[in-house]
Amino acid sequence: AALILICPLSQAQARGQLPEFEVASIKPNKTNERMYYGLRNASLTVRNMTVKGLIQIAYGKRDFQITGGPAWIISECFDVAAKAERPQRATHDMLKSLLASRFHLKLHSETKELSVYSLVVARGGHKMKLSADQTEPEKGGPKELGPGRLVGEGIPMYVIINLFSNMVGRAVINNTGLTGKYDVNLQPVSDSLPLQPDPADPLTPADALNLAIIEAVEKQLGLKMVSIKAPQEVLVIDHIEHPSAN
Repeated sequence: AALILICPLSQAQARGQLPEFEVASIKPNKTNERMYYGLRNASLTVRNMTVKGLIQIAYGKRDFQITGGPAWIISECFDVAAKAERPQRATHDMLKSLLASRFHLKLHSETKELSVYSLVVARGGHKMKLSADQTEPEKGGPKELGPGRLVGEGIPMYVIINLFSNMVGRAVINNTGLTGKYDVNLQPVSDSLPLQPDPADPLTPADALNLAIIEAVEKQLGLKMVSIKAPQEVLVIDHIEHPSAN
């Protein structure tokens, strides 16, 4: 992949130049309790979340947009309780500072040519219904959401694109020419799961689900995902350690 840009992030941003929490406690969590992330007023509360998940939230990236780092950043979970000095409000910039000071996170940004999906209108036209209410085009979301499942009314096109990207674990670029808000009913179809084409090279469950989602999007919504290469920004983890003591 062609390297276009390298820009150090953590050293310049994290200490001194970004706001910090006044106090913070970080503890390992080895339970199976539900993951929770809450940023409210002056407090940050995290339960049972991986460090990679915290990096995603702090920097506004998806899983596939962050590379590098040891295996424990996705296998070990932590609880975090942090408070900002009043009257400040807790922010994602404070989380960046916390990752730098307590996990000694260092990373940089690169722009690379990566595999993405170009979303286009399939032959025969799209099958989504333009919502009757086109007001507030920046607002709206799904009522039901799951693996290969997207149901709702008045969903903005940019939200649909982001949700597709989350479903297939790859950036999706809107080349449909469609804008506005749509009523969407995308249902997973178990019968559409592909057969194993080669026993010597079996599909993983994730690959099989992705192929089923791509097929369902085309058949049910009249939209086609075409694999292409395009420049994408990714964060590369250069250094990270287990958290320092409270």
